[in-house]
Amino acid sequence: MIEIKLIQDLEKAKEIWNQLSKNETLYDRWDVRYCFYKNAPAPLYFYVAYDGVEPVALLPLQYSPKGNYLEFLAESFIEGNHPFFKSGYEYLLPELFKIDWPHPVQIFDLDGIDEFTSALPLEDYVYYTDVSKFKNFDDYLLHAFPNGRKRYNFKRLFTILEKEHVLEIIRDDFSGLEALMDLNVKNFGDESYLNTKVERQAFFDLLQLPLDWKMMALAVDGHKLAYSLSVIYNQVYYYLIVGSDISEVKDAFKYLTKANMELAINSGAKIFDCSLGDCNWKQYWHLDKKPQYKFEKNI
Repeated sequence: MIEIKLIQDLEKAKEIWNQLSKNETLYDRWDVRYCFYKNAPAPLYFYVAYDGVEPVALLPLQYSPKGNYLEFLAESFIEGNHPFFKSGYEYLLPELFKIDWPHPVQIFDLDGIDEFTSALPLEDYVYYTDVSKFKNFDDYLLHAFPNGRKRYNFKRLFTILEKEHVLEIIRDDFSGLEALMDLNVKNFGDESYLNTKVERQAFFDLLQLPLDWKMMALAVDGHKLAYSLSVIYNQVYYYLIVGSDISEVKDAFKYLTKANMELAINSGAKIFDCSLGDCNWKQYWHLDKKPQYKFEKNI
């Protein structure tokens, strides 16, 4: 008999998460989520389905004091949210969303191709491209810009930059993280996830995890004008955060993105993941996109 129970103890919640998560994506990892959660802790509402005494499904929520509703664990920066199941218990998915919750529920960026999830309202898209089929950046351009004139114009941006400036890519100097965050806020304003010390601390904590981190800076004529932080996990190159001083050289960001995609290709990654939302640049790169959904009840 299946019984759904509420778990609010942090250590028990961690234990069940690690038992049921297959850690397929970066955000399926407890240690990654916890870097965001511990800097903005909130009451846990982990709904666990048990078959007898064995946990077989998990919907991990937390209470948002600001919004007075339940949301997915540490979802403010993170997309690709989804419940976890022991193999064979995926059929419980709809039941996890029929719970008599004590608060309204608002979950953003739900990921899934199943019938239940894909019937939910569309929230946004995750932008990406499959780089496993490219040998180099030119291969990507051929794929993304089949129109020869558009491909020429796009590639010409980089040629002009290289002709007019001295460019240098600086890798893995993590001392530039604060400068990256400042530029990200300058670029995206209130939409940036890096406006507060609490939000920024999560990324300093993330860098302490033993993952394949990639920091990149672009120096233009000796001045660092663009930065990015990425990580490779399970053959996905996550292009996590980026910032660029476009007031100095407007196409510095594009050149840095090109350098990151080249690194993804050369590193043997399968997917170049540019995260959630268009942010006024991703459609211009003709990236593929994956839908993210939202669930609301009593909001």
